Amino acid sequence: MRSSSAAVTIRPVRVEDAEAIWRITQQDGVIETILALPSDRLERRRERLATLGPDEHWFVAEAEGEAIGLAGLSVGQGRLRHSGHIFLFVARERQGQGVGTRLLETLLDMADRWLLLRRVELTVFAENERAWRLYERYGFEKEGLRKLSVIAQGEFKDEWLMARYR
Repeated sequence: MRSSSAAVTIRPVRVEDAEAIWRITQQDGVIETILALPSDRLERRRERLATLGPDEHWFVAEAEGEAIGLAGLSVGQGRLRHSGHIFLFVARERQGQGVGTRLLETLLDMADRWLLLRRVELTVFAENERAWRLYERYGFEKEGLRKLSVIAQGEFKDEWLMARYR
């Protein structure tokens, strides 16, 4: 694991983070592992951050005053209120430095200690072993393989549906 000289802070996302987050989503090494498209627009990213609801808990990892990663937890509605869905991604140059781990720990703390969620789920590309191994270290289990679930780089890709229970 590489180490970083700059301190990383985890904090709630702000609309002002939109441009840095948008740039990260467009990077090689990131875009092929998330659901962003090359045509995504910065204006749309700003709108999304400005309209987060009360059951959407998004955090950024920040270093040297700029967002270097984003993670979010969305709480289910109605009869799914006991569960949440998470996502996370980290800038290419900061991968392998523990940033994703810190973001994941922040989301799980929110789920466990503040929202008392019983189930937290996610999807991850089946070929992204580094990511699904991280989730397994934090108690996520593979529930099933979603075959041909996403188009990425001119191919249909499989995703693992993973969940952690309390």
